[in-house]
Amino acid sequence: FEYFYDDYGVPMIRLYRRLGQLRRSLRALRSRESFYYWQQSLQNTRLIAYHRHAAGGPGGAEEYAMVILNFGSNADTIQLPFPKAGTWTEKLDEDIRPAPWTIDVASVGAVQSVTVPSNYGCVFVL
Repeated sequence: FEYFYDDYGVPMIRLYRRLGQLRRSLRALRSRESFYYWQQSLQNTRLIAYHRHAAGGPGGAEEYAMVILNFGSNADTIQLPFPKAGTWTEKLDEDIRPAPWTIDVASVGAVQSVTVPSNYGCVFVL
């Protein structure tokens, strides 16, 4: 526990807590339906991407989560076809970001460019 509140521990604990909150609150992150973007992932980068989907029904409205991870030491950009039209909102850092980070997707399969910070990730939700 001695490193729990040091310069490295504080952001790591915040991240783990935030990931737990997102998993509890977003049905898509608990669903079994997922799609890995193998054609776009790891193409001369250290980025991987997948989306998860929860169908609408008695448990709640339809929900998508697009997860993009960067295992590289530099920020990098990936081009991805988003599975549904609408305004997608980044949720991982929503609690500390001064304004929402959104991506407007005009149609199913529309390709969007997303830049992910080094050694970090993004979770966009629709």
